[in-house]
Amino acid sequence: MTDDKAPATQQTEPRETFGTDSGTRRSETPATKVSSAGFTNARIDELSRISLQNRFLVRVVFLGAIIAITAVVVGYLLTDVRAKLAELTSSPQDNVQWTLAQFEVEYLQFALELESAQNETVPLDDVRQRYDILYSRTQTLTDSQIYRAAFREPALKAELTVLARRLFAMADLIDQTDADLRASLPVLRDEMDNLRPLTRSVMTQGNHQLSIQSDEARKDMVQVLSRLVIAATVLLITLVAMAFSFRRMAQTSDARLRENLATSARLETIFSTSRDAIAVLDSAGCIVNLNRSGSEMFGLKDFDVRGRRIGRLLTRRGDDGFVPITGRELFEAAASGRKTGIRLTGRRRDGSEFPVEITIDISTRERTPICVCVIRDIVHQAAAEFALKESRDKARAGERAKARFLGVISHEMRTPLNGILGTIDLIKEEASKPDARASELCDTYLPVLQSSSRNLLTLVNDVLDLTQIESGVRVMPRPFDADALIEGLIAAEMGRARAQNNTIEVTSEAPIGWVHGDPDRLRQVLGNILANAMKFTRDGSVSIDAVRLDGDEVEFQIVDTGIGMSDADRERIFEDFFRTNAAVHGQIQGTGLGLGIARNIIDALGGEIGVESEEGEGSLFWVRVPLPPTAAEMPGQAVAIADETVTPCNILVVEDNATNRFIARRLLENDGHKVTEAIDGAEGVAAALKDAYDLILLDISMPVMDGIAAAQEIRRQPGPNQTSRLVALTAHIEGGLDNQRTARIMDAVLHKPLDREELRRQIRACHDNHTVPGLVSMTPPRNALDDLLDTIDPETARRLIDGFITEADAKLPDLLTRATTPRETSDIPLANDLHALAGAATNFGASEMHLLLIRAEASEREGQTSTTADLVEEAAALWPDRRAILIEARPDAASLTARSDRA
Repeated sequence: MTDDKAPATQQTEPRETFGTDSGTRRSETPATKVSSAGFTNARIDELSRISLQNRFLVRVVFLGAIIAITAVVVGYLLTDVRAKLAELTSSPQDNVQWTLAQFEVEYLQFALELESAQNETVPLDDVRQRYDILYSRTQTLTDSQIYRAAFREPALKAELTVLARRLFAMADLIDQTDADLRASLPVLRDEMDNLRPLTRSVMTQGNHQLSIQSDEARKDMVQVLSRLVIAATVLLITLVAMAFSFRRMAQTSDARLRENLATSARLETIFSTSRDAIAVLDSAGCIVNLNRSGSEMFGLKDFDVRGRRIGRLLTRRGDDGFVPITGRELFEAAASGRKTGIRLTGRRRDGSEFPVEITIDISTRERTPICVCVIRDIVHQAAAEFALKESRDKARAGERAKARFLGVISHEMRTPLNGILGTIDLIKEEASKPDARASELCDTYLPVLQSSSRNLLTLVNDVLDLTQIESGVRVMPRPFDADALIEGLIAAEMGRARAQNNTIEVTSEAPIGWVHGDPDRLRQVLGNILANAMKFTRDGSVSIDAVRLDGDEVEFQIVDTGIGMSDADRERIFEDFFRTNAAVHGQIQGTGLGLGIARNIIDALGGEIGVESEEGEGSLFWVRVPLPPTAAEMPGQAVAIADETVTPCNILVVEDNATNRFIARRLLENDGHKVTEAIDGAEGVAAALKDAYDLILLDISMPVMDGIAAAQEIRRQPGPNQTSRLVALTAHIEGGLDNQRTARIMDAVLHKPLDREELRRQIRACHDNHTVPGLVSMTPPRNALDDLLDTIDPETARRLIDGFITEADAKLPDLLTRATTPRETSDIPLANDLHALAGAATNFGASEMHLLLIRAEASEREGQTSTTADLVEEAAALWPDRRAILIEARPDAASLTARSDRA
């Protein structure tokens, strides 16, 4: 690798480049040894100098501002003092006072002249002359600007005005002829006498006002001189403070210098011993200095790296791979405020790369900008973050998938339930007719109930298989009759169609026949679309059409005349949680998950799904799936097997719950089998060692000895049943059992409540070597209570229902109290009691209570006591509604009589 050192920093002494593999080692030069100290000391000295300069500048500016302001104030006050002195020097106040006194003198002389003029020998010219003088004085007082200050008082000014007006009014008399004037002398004399008090008042008040003005002028002068003294004092104090400040700053500078020298030594140690790499760069991106950790980090321990480009050490990921970092990029990043947490890729001398995180900042050195980079190796941190992020993403994805799956499946359970409830309504209507026949009702409606129940069973299976949600949609292809599936969907929606005043029909021109595919998934999709068509259609029609396309593909079309949808809704209709505006405004129930499920299922089946719709005209949903034709099942398969004659068997039932034992016994005895009972595992082992049995049914959870332990004893000890067929009975949901352990011991597993067909299959397997799966994954059917009522006589059914109600009424409060009691360890007797009540609940159709109690049992055995309490509380909350359903469903006296009559 060639040397890319900047020309400005090129040195004549040769040095080893980053890319060379030579083993040559050169000793460090003195410049290299002191480079760190030189940079650090220079940097500290510069920072100290800048700090002192800034502080000195601040103080000088502050004190200078005070001095400037004080000087301005002093100058202003001196000007004011000069003005006041000039005013005092040229004050006309004395002249005003003299004029006022002279006015009174002239007034008195004019009055005396009038007295003298009474002697006819005295000439009247003196009278006229004295009046002219008095007139002139009066006019001077009223008109001159100088004298207005003496008459600022309104009352005094008014008196002067009245006096002047009356004096001026004498002019007409004075200007008469001598004869007339002499005749008017008494009038003038009387007027002068009347004006004497007014004249005295004007003169006295005028002098008083002049005195007040003189006092005010003296006070103003005193205030101006006081302010001048204060300003001069402040100026003097400021000058003294500035002198002390300069002295203080000088002392501080000396102390700072000594402190900075000590700090410089400490920082040099930190710089040299830092665990992070520290690189100092100039404006061209060349390395000015690199500490020891940096040299070790980049594999440059014995090399002088000064003057080399930082891009040889740091790179960033670009569009075309890794791009060397430039000094300009670092300076721009620091200037923009992005100074910390910058992740780049470091490159060692041997070419290996590793993640780094840098912190940068810009400083100056001898008035030249430099960039300081702190570089940290984050190999372990990046690996930990990647692992943590990967774990978080996986956890979030799993949680989202599980939450979505639960919500979607819960929503989809409504569709088969509606079919079941609609068929029940039809049965009630038909049964209320006088000519109704039980056989016709069974032939017409039981297949519908069975179809909807299977659909619901499939959905429940999906809920119970929650642990497998991340594996995607499970597809189980097998032969089925597509036309029968369609007829079953139509029959299931017949009740709702009648309630909505809709017509529903199949419009296929030709039958599809038997095909190979997953009927459960296809039924789920078509049933959901059909149910949606019913929800959004009133007083209209719904039709379903099926046609085989070219090849193995079959297209199903469901057409309705409902409200349709807008273009915007049509584009989003298959999104999860999306509901159309019509559904929201019309308050039509639904979560917006059904069609999202349908889309996922069709994708898993390898098909397509779409919709065509016009708002207000209706909708057409089409589904295309590959369904290759296949041969129909032979009479000896599937359902036909149920009609075969079953060979009577000797069967041992090991069950601790009396109700469960009774139901199992009745089911078996109705098929002609001989039944022996045992109430726990130990008693069952004793019976098995004594007599031979064709089939042994063992409950998994029992006191004294559980079913698995009992089965192990039967297999281990020599006896008549060492090779007999052993079938486990359990109320656990899938995942609540140790399936591997059970499979090694048991031949099969049946879930409660017992399904008669599954039980018959296990019995047939005892005699004709019929192949039966080792673990039968069955979940509780929804019609368990109906099966119970159909299996046993009404009186016994009533007795069993009453017994279960009494048992639940007594046990649930006790279980709730024990579950909510704080405890540190698992309560095994509580878990056993929860299991017992759960097993009884499933026989009477209380599937929700069954699931909650089984989960509570599992959590209690695992020591999750708080979860147990929550689950038991939920089960107890469900019991009042389930109790009411059981009371309503139990045969009453009227039904007993009616059944007796029909029999």
